[in-house]
Amino acid sequence: MAAMKDISSCNGAAKTSPWKHACDLLSTIRHGQFLATGTPGYELVRSSFWSKTQADVKPRGIFQPSNAADVAVALLVLQFTRCPFAVKSGGHGRYPGESTVENGVLIDLVALNHIEVSPDRSTVSVGPGRRWFDVYSALEPLGLVVVGGRDADVGVGGFLLGGGIAFHSSMYGWATDNVKSFEAVLGNGSIVTASRTENTDLFRALRGGGGNFAIITSFVIDAYPYSGMWGGVRVSSWDYTKHILEAMIAYGLDSPNDPKVSVILNHGYHEGKWFWSNDLEYCDGVDDPPSQLKSFMDVPAIMDSTKRSNVSTLALAISRGSDSGFRNSYWVLVCKLDIRILEFYIDTFVREGEKLLGIPGFNPTGDIQVITAGMLKGMDKHGSNVLGLANSTEPLLLFNPAPRWHNAEDDETILAAFQKIISSVRQEAEKLNVNHDFLYMNYSSQFQDVIAGYGSEQKEFMLQTSRKYDPEGVFQHLRAGGFKLHGAPLGGSSF
Repeated sequence: MAAMKDISSCNGAAKTSPWKHACDLLSTIRHGQFLATGTPGYELVRSSFWSKTQADVKPRGIFQPSNAADVAVALLVLQFTRCPFAVKSGGHGRYPGESTVENGVLIDLVALNHIEVSPDRSTVSVGPGRRWFDVYSALEPLGLVVVGGRDADVGVGGFLLGGGIAFHSSMYGWATDNVKSFEAVLGNGSIVTASRTENTDLFRALRGGGGNFAIITSFVIDAYPYSGMWGGVRVSSWDYTKHILEAMIAYGLDSPNDPKVSVILNHGYHEGKWFWSNDLEYCDGVDDPPSQLKSFMDVPAIMDSTKRSNVSTLALAISRGSDSGFRNSYWVLVCKLDIRILEFYIDTFVREGEKLLGIPGFNPTGDIQVITAGMLKGMDKHGSNVLGLANSTEPLLLFNPAPRWHNAEDDETILAAFQKIISSVRQEAEKLNVNHDFLYMNYSSQFQDVIAGYGSEQKEFMLQTSRKYDPEGVFQHLRAGGFKLHGAPLGGSSF
């Protein structure tokens, strides 16, 4: 750290341009791992963000650590210079600066890309620089699978820290509940293990707590025997909406009878018509759909890709249905499983979405899922998490409006419209007594207070854990973006 001592007399200047001193230090200490603005490597990283709202952000420099020690060095430099920073795993965030930063340093974890199967094949150690397609492709030939992302392009890190709903979640719980240990770099540069036996409070806080406590450089996750999948997409006319919604309610109620079933209802608009494009999966290598999917299979299909398949193939298909290069927004709302609120949501989404159809590139997409009883049961695996759902047993509906569009000048109009959708549905849910406070971090907008949705007990636990492991508040004050412990990223919204 001689270089840090050399500029210790520059603290006054560092207060006015902390990013410059941080970039100078990192490029000196770890020259080969630092990407300066305008270089081909720098532009390549920016182009790797899924959403244009993130790709448009220009960090002052990008640092690519190759191990936990490099991450520790970076955090010490950033703390010394008081330079804001962001952390990128796969870069699949939606809002500007969710996993990048304008006047600061981006820590890109792409080089932390190990995939190592344990000798007994019960666990896999995975680096946050991997995407789920990499993980599935490495494990499938070994007859193994993990509880991971359903979109092949999503990064390992943010998905696991935010909860992680997967094809296999009704069987084994959410992805975060299948993490056995974390290698974590704290704000002071310490490298620690968090597990059920070491730093147990940090272990629990990381399971759903996002980037609020540390930078994770390795995850050890449960592995399971794998014999293939069945599934794909069935596209159907909007005329069958009532049947599809009723089938979704039945699936939510019946899920415990066959937890291998996974359903995502996707609604969209194309060439003047609303339509359904539903992901139907079965977590076993069968040739025909199970009886639990009969209600969905009975709906006439305009297009049907369902067949015996692999988890990597299905995840790749989902990623291809969610192209990069658009401006994007995600929102989330959770309610009790109830056909009335499901129908109200669809009516509200269509009514408000149609008002925006003249906006260039606007695509009013979204999806509907069920947080099944099996998912909820899995939340006490390896100890509890901080999601606030561990004591819940009844299935829940999860709404995820996910519009995309072309131009920045339309941001305000579209975001206001989708705030209105969420607000209207929440108000109706309260009237029907089916509202639920939980917010799923991986689908939330920058206007939603995720941590408050976990409940006051969980929030207080997370605050205590933050004070213990991050007393200087590095991840609350220097880390830019993300869902912090004190309100929504863009102000205290009620949405």
